[in-house]
Amino acid sequence: MGTGDHPRTRTHRRDHAHAVTPTLTLSVEAAAITLCAEGAAFSENGDVTGAISCYGRAVDLAPTVLSLHLMLANAQQIAGRTLDARDTLRTALRVAERPDAATEFALGTALVNAGAGADAVSCFQRVRTEFPGDATAVAALAAALRDAQRPDDAWREIQAAIRMAPADPVALLTAAQIRHDLADYTGALVWCDRSLAIRPDANGARVNRGYLRHLLGDAEGGWRDFESRPLPAPDSAARLWRSESLQGQSILLIGEQGAGDQFQFLRFVHHTALQSAARVVVSCQAEAVTLLRECGYDAVSRDDRIETDWYVPMLSLPLLLGVNAEWTSGSRAYITLPDAPMRKPWRTSRVGLVWAGNPAHRNDAARSIPSPQLHDLLDTHPEIAFVSLQHGAHADEMPGSALEPLATGDWLATARQLQTLELLISVDTGIAHLAGAMGLPVWLMLPQVPDWRWGTSGSSTPWYSSMRLFRQSVRGDWQRVLTDVSAALSTAAV
Repeated sequence: MGTGDHPRTRTHRRDHAHAVTPTLTLSVEAAAITLCAEGAAFSENGDVTGAISCYGRAVDLAPTVLSLHLMLANAQQIAGRTLDARDTLRTALRVAERPDAATEFALGTALVNAGAGADAVSCFQRVRTEFPGDATAVAALAAALRDAQRPDDAWREIQAAIRMAPADPVALLTAAQIRHDLADYTGALVWCDRSLAIRPDANGARVNRGYLRHLLGDAEGGWRDFESRPLPAPDSAARLWRSESLQGQSILLIGEQGAGDQFQFLRFVHHTALQSAARVVVSCQAEAVTLLRECGYDAVSRDDRIETDWYVPMLSLPLLLGVNAEWTSGSRAYITLPDAPMRKPWRTSRVGLVWAGNPAHRNDAARSIPSPQLHDLLDTHPEIAFVSLQHGAHADEMPGSALEPLATGDWLATARQLQTLELLISVDTGIAHLAGAMGLPVWLMLPQVPDWRWGTSGSSTPWYSSMRLFRQSVRGDWQRVLTDVSAALSTAAV
């Protein structure tokens, strides 16, 4: 379920040269102000890299000035450097002066917007202490506690906020999100509807309701609510497709969100309504272009400008086509390399392992497994050659010397490595979707509160016929999941 950032705590992504604190010497103050002005000019001209450089030097000159850290983090966010922004704000949390509740609230807000809500808890606790009757401060603390994976504490705070402001739609939506995190999906839907009853045009609340509807089995309602998300559009004269005939026409399918989403929804390219088009172009992450082209798709990077008659965001396709996960493409592979070897009888002698997702993802703490917890799994099965397919920062956390490292490269290299495995064991991240789309055996390990696409129960999914689900029964208890995976490996054919 989405984060639903509090509108009153969002930062406006415009850069301004803020006044620096009078505790600085005049020369340092003047230099910092000059750098801020230069950074703002770079930003206004679209040069975010130049802005980051200026703001970074200003922070080095005056590390105790909070506004400088906020400007630097904001520019890093604009540049897509979320992890750098978090590091900047965490540094500010340690060294910047925060003389009053207003500056404390500003830092907490920036941390939440950078996906570091857990670090913001101390900020909002101070504000809550100084202003115990302020519903906004209490609701902000509740949202931060939710990001910190403390939904029970968050629920206590949001109840207090709602008692102060019972008709605040943002507080009501936060209550829905917290009930979601407590696995009370029916209750979360009630709170979401209460929020929408007060502010029916709140698109964020409607998208959150879409997540809940999917989890509760109402796919059609979920797809309808998803249409309230910001819809991507190309830089072209193409028209937004809404099920018109495509005979003799061209259409651009725009990949959305993460890599997993683009692999998951690629299946709908093969629907007859789209195959009737003269040309179907898939816009995807740049790292996936080579893979999709190798598999026969007309693929371009999301940054490429291309002219077509129509365009459609990929996540809109189930609603427009009137289909769902059960559509026939879900039962067969639709990402297939031309040189793919014939699948051997299923064995578990060579198994891929992915234990963490993208650390920039807001829910990464809930969906990723601390690498030390994997030691027992590796030690219990010395007969298996485990291969790491872990990408990103977590790849440095190799859980055992017996684990073979990942071959570096783009998604095409990853797909080729997947072909060498008998099985992939993974948390919920993009590579699991790729393996499922390739028709390879996948064991997916899910947190107690899963993403909307996996439902709330069962060990199978209509999205991928080759996938088996292993679910947490208790929040945060990965050890039980790993024990179940280990037992399943013991009974599999070797």
